[in-house]
Amino acid sequence: MTLQEMMHEQKTALSEAEAMLGAKDHVMTPAEEEKYNTAMAKHDRLAKQVAERKSKNTILQMFQSGKLIIEDRAPVGAEGFVQSWATISRSQQICTPGYKSALLSFLRTGGKAHGDDLTVGADGQGGYLMPGSELYTRQRRANGSIPGMNAAAYEGNQGSSDAAGGYAISVPTEQFIVPLALPDLGIFDASMVIPTATDIKIPQQASFGTSAIKAESTGTLATFGGTDPTLGQFTLSAYMAGALRWVSWELLQDVETFQQFVVDDLLKGQRILEGSLLATGSGTNQALGVFGNTGTGTGAAYNFAGTAADSTTLLNSLFDVTATLKGVYQANAVWIMSRATGLAIRKAQMQSNLFAPVVTVDPDGTERILGKPVFYDVNAPALPTATTAGVVPILYGDFKAGYIIGVRGGAGINVKVLDQPQAAQGLLGILAYRRLDGRVRRSEAIQAITVSHT
Repeated sequence: MTLQEMMHEQKTALSEAEAMLGAKDHVMTPAEEEKYNTAMAKHDRLAKQVAERKSKNTILQMFQSGKLIIEDRAPVGAEGFVQSWATISRSQQICTPGYKSALLSFLRTGGKAHGDDLTVGADGQGGYLMPGSELYTRQRRANGSIPGMNAAAYEGNQGSSDAAGGYAISVPTEQFIVPLALPDLGIFDASMVIPTATDIKIPQQASFGTSAIKAESTGTLATFGGTDPTLGQFTLSAYMAGALRWVSWELLQDVETFQQFVVDDLLKGQRILEGSLLATGSGTNQALGVFGNTGTGTGAAYNFAGTAADSTTLLNSLFDVTATLKGVYQANAVWIMSRATGLAIRKAQMQSNLFAPVVTVDPDGTERILGKPVFYDVNAPALPTATTAGVVPILYGDFKAGYIIGVRGGAGINVKVLDQPQAAQGLLGILAYRRLDGRVRRSEAIQAITVSHT
């Protein structure tokens, strides 16, 4: 779980607990009290995890050296405590020493002593701020909103001219950035992935050796015939790819979760680029894509005519391609296709009303076609919907034997923090990179289905 997600879960748990409190005089039922205790226990547990995670955040530690000392924690007394700049609220920033001294005198004299600092009131409306009082106040949420976000009904007009005061409404921004989900990248998961330290030459058999019938040796000598097998080889190399993000020190200081967001985005961007290369890469200074470099499979294209028979045609192609794969590869065979193609197969099964289902789902959620696992990949070509010939939307075979991926230095994506190059501009660089190559190891281990549309 990322830091952003932990903080979001922590806030959700607090909201659930406060919902059980109800109105001011509400007495909780045993069930409500149990839910309240459960939610608060979850909140406290997550608070410890968040604090531990923040303590390990080396980037934030670089920017949180600024401290503010607030002398008066309670209305009476002078117990000092320290807060980081990132947690200082607006009300704390206006607690000047003169104001606090005047307020304490006001309280001790029963309201007889009035200082100039108390003339207007710290909140700008004649109200007096109790220094540190926010530490003892439960911030209730209305309708699940964030404390401080409940304002006038016209607060949505703050971006336009508003005589009612819309420009003055403060609408805070939740620091949890809702991330985009990583797309399906099944080729990497289905293939053989190995760490590499240097380029590797991988030999492969190009053709079988042949045997021949030997004539009987009688009056003349007869020797054995046949031909030798032929060998070939390919190189598994490593090609650099990555991205660099420049982030201002101010942003890292003001938004605690932004570092984690940037790193997650870099990792996802790296996987997305690599996924596209593993699917359709040219093989020149980059990985060789698996699509277009496998066995021909069913050979001639299956034709979609735009009729009800298309469902039968699609299902027939699935049965037929399994017969093109040699038996040695059948045990570990899997399917690669886009999620949209998988849905089309489900619809075809329903429309054909087959007695024996083609698509099944295991109790753990694993999807299978004809008993073999399905790996979805967003880079797989889509089924043709117009006059198109030669589209290969489905692959079937043993990808562990047929496709190899080499990752230089291990399986992880490297992340580096560059704090010097743009320091004069107040920028911190976060760099993610990895060296990777992918090659078709044995083309006959993967067979293709070709589809066209008239």
